[in-house]
Amino acid sequence: MKVANVEYIASIVGGAKTGAGARSQPENLQSGEDPYAVLMICDNGIIFECNNAAGDLLDCKPSKLTWQHIYSILPQLADMSLMRGDHLNPHLRFLSRLGYTFETVGMTGAHFVSTVFFNEIETLGRHFLRIILRPVFPSQALA
Repeated sequence: MKVANVEYIASIVGGAKTGAGARSQPENLQSGEDPYAVLMICDNGIIFECNNAAGDLLDCKPSKLTWQHIYSILPQLADMSLMRGDHLNPHLRFLSRLGYTFETVGMTGAHFVSTVFFNEIETLGRHFLRIILRPVFPSQALA
């Protein structure tokens, strides 16, 4: 990916007006106090932005997550396509609505389980995915 494309993506995500029917997003994930880990990924699975909660959950600075592939964090996604055409894979949307749990791997190699929610974001004709990770603690898991 060229630097120009990175700057283009950042400018789109950074608060540009959206087209009809498109959802807007925060100007910067770092600015909010979101309790859940939020990752923004391109349609090819590369993380281009995340919040501090994501860095805390995955045991690293948010800048270390940038430009990693989502498969390194959610290995189960390696067997699925993220997008189908220009939209989120319907199977992933279904799993998200069910509250399906995925194996999650931190940057230090720690394995845990998270509920993963997928949101499709369209801005100026480009498609991105917002992935929200909510860890499942043993006390929350079904026996």
